[in-house]
Amino acid sequence: MKILRWIQHNTITSSVILLLTLVAGNTGCLLYNNDMLERNTALKVQTERIRRINTDIWNEIVRNMDIGMRGYAITQDTTLLSPYRSSIAKKDQVFQELAHLLEAQHYPITGLDFLKSEVNAYQQVCAALVKLVDEGNLGAVSQEVKKDRGKQLWKAYADFTTRLNADQDALNQQAEVAYQTATQRTVYLQILLLLIGAPSLLFIIGRIKRDRKEKRNLFLNLERNNRTYLFDPGTAEEATNEQQLIDTSIANFRKAAGFIQQLSQGDYQVEWEGLSAANQLHNQTNLAGELVRMRERLKQLKQADERRLWATEGLTQFSEIIRQHQNHGQHLSNQIVAFLTKYLQAQQGSLFLLREEEEPCLELAACYAFERKKHLTKRVAIGQGLVGQTYLERSPILLTELPPGYISITSGLGDATPGCLVLVPMKYNEKVEAIIEIASFHRLEAYQVEWLEKVGEITASTLVSVKTVERTKTLLEASQQQAEEMKSQEEEMRQNMEELEATQEEMQRKERSHLDQIEQLTRLHKTNKVEV
Repeated sequence: MKILRWIQHNTITSSVILLLTLVAGNTGCLLYNNDMLERNTALKVQTERIRRINTDIWNEIVRNMDIGMRGYAITQDTTLLSPYRSSIAKKDQVFQELAHLLEAQHYPITGLDFLKSEVNAYQQVCAALVKLVDEGNLGAVSQEVKKDRGKQLWKAYADFTTRLNADQDALNQQAEVAYQTATQRTVYLQILLLLIGAPSLLFIIGRIKRDRKEKRNLFLNLERNNRTYLFDPGTAEEATNEQQLIDTSIANFRKAAGFIQQLSQGDYQVEWEGLSAANQLHNQTNLAGELVRMRERLKQLKQADERRLWATEGLTQFSEIIRQHQNHGQHLSNQIVAFLTKYLQAQQGSLFLLREEEEPCLELAACYAFERKKHLTKRVAIGQGLVGQTYLERSPILLTELPPGYISITSGLGDATPGCLVLVPMKYNEKVEAIIEIASFHRLEAYQVEWLEKVGEITASTLVSVKTVERTKTLLEASQQQAEEMKSQEEEMRQNMEELEATQEEMQRKERSHLDQIEQLTRLHKTNKVEV
């Protein structure tokens, strides 16, 4: 009785529940039919796969095994054994896959095991025949081939195939019957849905017509929801007509769509029409406020992307400068300072290199200002001034209020004190090799200082390489000079030796001449003595 009274007082709800029940039942039947169809399809695919694998057992394994063995027996060509070997290689995989599919169907695999044992036996026969061919015993091969041992294998295969196909046909038939039954059930439920649903819908439509008076409250709720979730102009709520409420709601959605469209096109300066400082507090949690916050987040992301692109392009250009000028230290220093000053849109830059002589110091290697290089000579002791302090602290120094008289930027209009000064140590293997000093009228951002640190690592590494190359070049030139001096001394000694040898030859010649003269005088004396 209570249920009947509830139905009488809640006729629309009861009709809707009935319709929903019928729709849910119909949907359930449709889903069940779809599931049955998917299972039938999967079963058909599975049975087709089983049939194909079963066919492959004979066509791809047994037949190839037989063809390869017979071709080898006839020609003794080992290349003809490839079908025989390939069938043996994939035999176990084929039987394993078929056994897995049959086990999924709860089909007894004893027949498959028997068939596999017959195939293994026939494989052994073929192997024995191949061995006989290898031994050259072709007569025994002919006798074994005539026995036709594959006939027993064919019988086992035919029996197994017959039973297997019958079982697969039965499974398909059962699945088809189940699907037909489910389809009929769905048809009956849809007829019932039509017979009950049509009167119920007509009843609901009649009740809706009588409820139009309540729409006013619904539209007022719409206005409040517009203010709560879309946009609140900050004015007092007014009881306007339905069309005005709808137009206001549509206008708010159009504003949201236009706002989002502008954001998607990359316009992060777009404003929400009507949003002002007066009503900003009323739009903190609604769609207008969220979209404005999203715009700010996208603006930040765009700024971050632009900064990443700026840093990447800068590193690329800087690396190209390093590559082009890495063979000359002084020219490289000038190019580095000029590029960094221009790329940071600063007005002046200086590069101090570490000199490790008798007393380590920082020497000004290059200076750039207003696109004019200034050839200055300046040495800074370790710890002296901001440059020396940067070397000791090994971390960047960023100043926006410079000490009086520390630095000035000179132009054709006079001198001016920069508004920002940054000093960055350039480190390689945790050792400071140089200090870069940049002065600018505008403040350098943190990401620019971080970029300078990355550039500093590349610069320090390059400067160390340049120092090493120049030191090696100096040693090589000194070695070459020494070699040339030794070569000159050797040539001089060779000339002296030749002169000495010539002198000795002349002395020997004169000595022989004197001896000949003495010998002649002696002979003459003896001759005169005999005559006397």
